[in-house]
Amino acid sequence: MTLMTRTAATFLLGMIAACCVAQHPENAGELVDHGVGVPLAERRGVVVAQDANGRNLVIACSLDLSPRGWILVTDVDSGESEQIYCPEGVPNAAPYGSVMARTGKFYTSQGRTLLEFDPTSREWTFQGIPSNQVRAFLTIIEAPDGTIWTGDVYRAGLCSFDPQTREMLDHGRMDDREQYLSHLAVDDAGWVYCGIGTSRGNIVAYNLDTKEKLQIVDEQQRKVGTCTVHRGVDGKVYGKADLTGSTVYYRLFGGNAEVIEQKEMAQKEADGAIGWGGIFDTLPDGRRITAYDMEGKQISIQDPASGETREIALDYESEGSVLRVITGGPDGRVWANSAHPSRGVSYDPVTDSLQHYPGAIAVKGYGVQGKYIFGGHYGGGKLYVFDTTLPWNMAATQASLRGGLPGDELEKIAHSDEGKIDWLEQYNIVLFRAENYGGQIHFDLEAPEDGSYTLVVAPYMSPGYCTVQFLLNGQPLGEPFEANAPAVEQAPFQVFGPLQLKAGPHKLSVKTIEGKAGNPWIGISSILLTQETADQAIAEVQAPNPCMVAAYAPDINVPWGACAHPDGKHILISGTPGYGYIGGGIGIYDLETEESTLLTHEQLIPNHSIMAMAPLDNGDIACVTTVKGGHGTTAIENEGALFFLDWDTRTISFTTTLLSGINSIGLLRKGSDGMLYALADNGTLVVFDPQSRETVHTANLNQYGSRVANGMELGEDGDLYMVMTKGILRIKPGTYDVELLGTPTDNITAGIAVIKGRVYFGIGSRLWSCSL
Repeated sequence: MTLMTRTAATFLLGMIAACCVAQHPENAGELVDHGVGVPLAERRGVVVAQDANGRNLVIACSLDLSPRGWILVTDVDSGESEQIYCPEGVPNAAPYGSVMARTGKFYTSQGRTLLEFDPTSREWTFQGIPSNQVRAFLTIIEAPDGTIWTGDVYRAGLCSFDPQTREMLDHGRMDDREQYLSHLAVDDAGWVYCGIGTSRGNIVAYNLDTKEKLQIVDEQQRKVGTCTVHRGVDGKVYGKADLTGSTVYYRLFGGNAEVIEQKEMAQKEADGAIGWGGIFDTLPDGRRITAYDMEGKQISIQDPASGETREIALDYESEGSVLRVITGGPDGRVWANSAHPSRGVSYDPVTDSLQHYPGAIAVKGYGVQGKYIFGGHYGGGKLYVFDTTLPWNMAATQASLRGGLPGDELEKIAHSDEGKIDWLEQYNIVLFRAENYGGQIHFDLEAPEDGSYTLVVAPYMSPGYCTVQFLLNGQPLGEPFEANAPAVEQAPFQVFGPLQLKAGPHKLSVKTIEGKAGNPWIGISSILLTQETADQAIAEVQAPNPCMVAAYAPDINVPWGACAHPDGKHILISGTPGYGYIGGGIGIYDLETEESTLLTHEQLIPNHSIMAMAPLDNGDIACVTTVKGGHGTTAIENEGALFFLDWDTRTISFTTTLLSGINSIGLLRKGSDGMLYALADNGTLVVFDPQSRETVHTANLNQYGSRVANGMELGEDGDLYMVMTKGILRIKPGTYDVELLGTPTDNITAGIAVIKGRVYFGIGSRLWSCSL
């Protein structure tokens, strides 16, 4: 059954509505504020504490568009929460790493400002900027001597704060080219170790007294990725580096490095540090946070002694999450997507109703093909397709095994002498972490009688998993299964049979096999040994809507481009690649056959990424590029390009440099006059004739601000409409005249839908429109 014919549930789960009534002006250029699309904040990290009065607290960092950032402090015994805003004058910016120090103080950040919070007084007790070179702190840790160390982003810089003297120091870059200092650890000798990425992973040791920096990894073996470090319970630091040809593990002390086996890595010392979104979940009295849902405004606290779980309602005020992309749907509604947190949004111009939907999809670029809206999700380059004729339903059911043993039951029959077995409650899976590749986990199964059986295994996939071989009673079952994937998700069921088995015990084994990526790990969610057929044993899937139909990581990680082919059945996404990579591809999906194809940058223009696409009259695809790579990279090439993709051969038939010296061209649309209209990142509008293959017009539009994602669209009247950060524009095909329709109240952040005489766009968290 194909996506185009698949039916979905007829009920709508959890639609959240926020309506506003506005009198739409009829004069061209007048603006209407339709309200906040997603009035929610994102959880950016949670820690627990006990104040000086013995109160058990949960402290959560947040991210939204409120004028000032804030934390939410919840007393788990009284159930009361207090929203505490950051100090006056500290700009609202995303927090990443945080740490609950042994002194009882909580350290977090807002952009380049380091903050100290006292849970007892509920007051901020320090704020400071160590250097204007800092953009944001990726990681914050506490050293054994109480010093607070930070690693920052975009320069891989190291800074410190002494809580006693209140002195902040900038120790400079730890790598001359890399941008992300994501991991920190300090040994008992006082040396600081930095885990760095993303383009070429590195570990650097730093001596505070002498300012000496020592690179630990072999320069010739560095590759794409981020190295990690952690402080062990023995006071030494342990590092992991994925290098060319192998993964290397280190024991680090006093600036010296010893290469060791993975099994020699000491357990990580509990240090109170978390990354963004992480949870330090165990309260001092032993109670555990089993869920912290900031978007759903609820905490779940479990008492292990009684087994009881208590739900605590949260309440906070929020200016909402930023709108990132907008399009006009075939159903006449405006569709949008927000970021941090990511939610789908719709606005109905007929009823004047604005609503958002449960389920996080971080779309970067929208396209429309027939009744479908589609776009790529950041990260992982996942292609999602939404059928606008059916309800939004992200909570669709996955396939399940009737009578299969779930994860919590599998844990009871699992055993291994070659690794660690855990039950992950969040996913209800058994996770096996082998000490080395080749390690096996075993499950004891029982056949009640002689006969024919079907064995069904439900593995999970994850970026940390590896290839595995299934075996029954020591004999291989089928081909090895690749469990390494860009995202954590249920894998397709592995079905084996018919198997002729004798009554009695049988042993299913899962053997880890070394591949190109991952660790010797595997997750299993369910196993079923049955005398039924697979069709009888597997419950039917109820497809979600939107539905993820393909994934193109690492070639596409931030999918800026979306394009519908004129044949009515193919859809395309494109964008920049994964962290550390340079050069992005194009993902092509057939809605009828469900066939997916990836064209890599090597098949297109090496070291370029495709930012936008537009179909030509002959079915070929025009594409514009950027030379910028994934996060943490430095461009290799200098100038963005325009090229034509031959649809029949999937090869480039023409390429040119539109503007000399410009590294990125971000918007592209074909006008009603057949011309291609492109906007470069320097604010230059370029009109290109695809027939003569010549530029016929250019105009400098930087007086209207900067490019906005998805910011150009063809109107029903044949005119082109474009939003830039400081202006709403109409472009007349044929004459190329540019008319300013309106000036926004603040910078525009998202575009664009043109419906019933209005242009819709986003300003921060709010949906706006301008009359034509």
